[in-house]
Amino acid sequence: MSLSVVVLTKNEEDMIADCLKSVSFADEVVVIDDQSTDRTVYIARELGATVFERKLDDFASQRNFGLSKARSDWMLFVDADERVPDTLKEEIYETIR
Repeated sequence: MSLSVVVLTKNEEDMIADCLKSVSFADEVVVIDDQSTDRTVYIARELGATVFERKLDDFASQRNFGLSKARSDWMLFVDADERVPDTLKEEIYETIR
């Protein structure tokens, strides 16, 4: 079983690196960016995320777009200002197994 993490962003250059590092255990990290004007997209790509740029029309559509781009069996949605602690990481792995 595989895990994709989907992160929705808009001008999150101060937050995105720590967020993506905390989910680096995932098989795939997908960032859906709402036309950031800062370095969010650059940082996300540098950290190995697959980035899609899409103007936000509404939150549900943006999340569904992210879901359509992710390829894994399991999905985890994380906000750019969130971090996945090791305890949650272990819980996720136990559930997937």
